[in-house]
Amino acid sequence: MFDPTPLDPPVVVLGGGVAGLAAARLLARQYPHVLVLERDVRADGSADDAFRHWDRSGVPQFRHSHAFLARLRLTLLAHLPDVLERLRDIGVKEIGLAEMVPPGLAFTPRDDDEDVVLLACRRATFEWALRESVRALPNVELREGVFVAGLVGRSLDGRRPTVTGVRLDDGSVIAAHVVVDALGRRSPGAAWLAALGAPTPREKSSDAGIFYFTRFYRAQRGRTPTASGGLVAGDLGWVKVAIFPGDHDTFSVTIGTPVGDTDLRRIAEPRQFERLLSALPSVAPWRARGVSRPIDGASTPVGVMGQLRNRLRHFVDAEGPLAPGFFVIGDAAYHSNPIYGRGCPMALMGATFLDEALALHRNDLAAAARHLHRLSERELRPWWDAAVVSDRRMQGEQRSVPSDPLGALAVLAQQAFGQLLQRGILPATRVDPTVFRAFLRVFHMLDAPERLATDPQILLRSLPVLARSLGGHEPAERFVKVTRDEALRSLERRVPAA
Repeated sequence: MFDPTPLDPPVVVLGGGVAGLAAARLLARQYPHVLVLERDVRADGSADDAFRHWDRSGVPQFRHSHAFLARLRLTLLAHLPDVLERLRDIGVKEIGLAEMVPPGLAFTPRDDDEDVVLLACRRATFEWALRESVRALPNVELREGVFVAGLVGRSLDGRRPTVTGVRLDDGSVIAAHVVVDALGRRSPGAAWLAALGAPTPREKSSDAGIFYFTRFYRAQRGRTPTASGGLVAGDLGWVKVAIFPGDHDTFSVTIGTPVGDTDLRRIAEPRQFERLLSALPSVAPWRARGVSRPIDGASTPVGVMGQLRNRLRHFVDAEGPLAPGFFVIGDAAYHSNPIYGRGCPMALMGATFLDEALALHRNDLAAAARHLHRLSERELRPWWDAAVVSDRRMQGEQRSVPSDPLGALAVLAQQAFGQLLQRGILPATRVDPTVFRAFLRVFHMLDAPERLATDPQILLRSLPVLARSLGGHEPAERFVKVTRDEALRSLERRVPAA
């Protein structure tokens, strides 16, 4: 354990999740002392131990499915290669683009396909690898079981307060060179700033409109259906279903239901969850007898996550940072619907942006805050905006057309693209390798989200498929359709435990 002096305070990172651990790992290269304060206490052990025994009540998505997208893997390669090596050493699979190709699609690999790689990994395993990497550093202290009550700061001549430390719930104060808020979507950072007299962060938010139900399984003797090495997913209109491959012969199944569908809330009970899976032909083979078992036997719970909103908070305005010395990354700044798998990549990206900002402006915290804000708005904001638009589309939200011509044109163009995406581009991914590759590159955050709406080649290749779809001849989906009524009837049937 290091012992910084009042004249040499540490960088204090609040939160020991993905964003906080990544920030600590990176900032330890340029600062002599980094202190991570984490509420949850986590015992040492293996990656499997982490899944079974870590109590991460502060991270509600901890035991839900995760897709570790290619953008995250490339960020690891560039900035945290030891974490990727640690994951590889324990057998985490890297699933390439060729393994994600739909059956029957003629696909010729290209050199740049090597970037499109999915990490098949549980969230617990990924966080375990990051934590082990941080614990190996002599100048980083990970202090768990600590509750932070607020910020400490000073204001001179009526100016905005500068954050100089944190106050713990026992009243003690820890001085800090800078404070990093990586406390996730429930961060009280805005209230803490208000208590110091800082301006209120500008905030935007919208409902995600979805509930998540997840259960984890372990394949028996490594046997799983071989139809897909990557994600198996389907949108049935009334529900979304996905199978996520994991490490150590594990996988998870997540069902996303509309918030208002109370009839489906019953699948929070394991037997009801299994009954629904048995009614889905594309999922049932994964749960056939002898193929898999719930990871902890019949007592394996169904994880439930709701009350989700897409929310962004800006901690820099036209005058500069709301409180110099206070930096916010991860879900505390940009939180979007987990269905898109962007939370962990954006957390790592935010940590690298913070590292860059402080490296370039070490003696000017206001300039560092502006730099972090600019990078985040340029690189992260488009993905947040895309999530909001997509969620509105999924919820069937019809935006009113503004009276001004330019505003009306923007709304109509957005509605038209929504139709093209649903009835043209997505069906085209099943029959056209060029559209498939382009969609996967966007899905994995390697190309900007607007590419699907602006690339002439993608649009031209998707228009014939759109015409077929509108004529009732949409290319067949891999995921077999089941109606809501059929599924609800399945919940009344008895299904033997598997």
